[in-house]
Amino acid sequence: MSELELPARAQAAAAARRRLAAEAPLDPVRLAEAQLMVSEIIANAVIHGGLDEGESLALVIDVDPARVRVGVRHPAAAPFEGQPAGFGFSLLDRLSRRWGIEWSEGAAEVWFEVRTAGTGAALSDFGDHEVLARSIDDPAFRDEAINRFRNLASALARRFRGKGVADADLDQVALLGLLNAITRFDPDKGVFEPYATVTIEGELKRHLRDRAWSVRVPRGLQERSLLVGKSAEALTQTLGRPPLPADIATDLGLTVEDVVEAIAANSAYRWESIYTPSETGATLAETIHNDADWAINSDEWQGLAEGMRSLPDRERRLLYMRFYEDRTQTEIAREMGISQMHVSRLLAKALERLRELVE
Repeated sequence: MSELELPARAQAAAAARRRLAAEAPLDPVRLAEAQLMVSEIIANAVIHGGLDEGESLALVIDVDPARVRVGVRHPAAAPFEGQPAGFGFSLLDRLSRRWGIEWSEGAAEVWFEVRTAGTGAALSDFGDHEVLARSIDDPAFRDEAINRFRNLASALARRFRGKGVADADLDQVALLGLLNAITRFDPDKGVFEPYATVTIEGELKRHLRDRAWSVRVPRGLQERSLLVGKSAEALTQTLGRPPLPADIATDLGLTVEDVVEAIAANSAYRWESIYTPSETGATLAETIHNDADWAINSDEWQGLAEGMRSLPDRERRLLYMRFYEDRTQTEIAREMGISQMHVSRLLAKALERLRELVE
């Protein structure tokens, strides 16, 4: 902290501006704002407070890595007592991070904090660990932390492209994950990058799971599909060619059938009209219409209908709600007054019995 006794009134503001330029580590824009604010304080101190012969103002500058605080002390408190909030200090309201008036031993000090603590160059002198630690309490350091790790968020967002979500939305979700990671990270408990990676990927996966799938796919299959996509991208670079399902299966420790199922599930990201022509020129709607009589009269259909009639009422009702009304297991559980896990077990049991009856 430094303190400067300001000279006669005519030179007080100029002397305060020079001292700020010499001592406050501010970028040009913030320095100009601080000089304007200190000039306004001095003008109000002279106009409203007056100075007796032999009295002078004092400029107080307090600088630390988190903020710059500037104050002008008037030897008499009376001129400022009882004034409405913000009286005569409109620039401080608009330009400062915060400001106020303190009273002590008959004197008054009008002070303000500069909106941005230091410059980008000053903040860059701090290591990542220190920036993350200070970001908990200081918005300037939080902004610095976001700028430092923004590229990490963008790189992770690019891994999830081509899944039916706009690139801009993915970038926004990744930045949200980065902000959450910065907010929750404890610098005393580990390294930031791995923690941030897990947090950002979690946000992206949840967003894709909740928003991207046109057809509801089991969560395990969704996550496996994402893993297969990332493995395929990495193997393409390693092998110099698109990988085969067997290559991906070996890389992930899965069966080829699991990989093929995950690749097929990717089609659920985007829906397609049944009236869209296929490679043969026929639409799916036409195919369904042409095959309708066959489906109704086929042995398989008749066997399925007989199997359904042979099931207990509760299981028939369960299958009807799940596959005809397209209700979720949670909705079915709520209506039937049982748990979602119980619904899952009953569905599995009913489908297994139906398979046995049809076969």
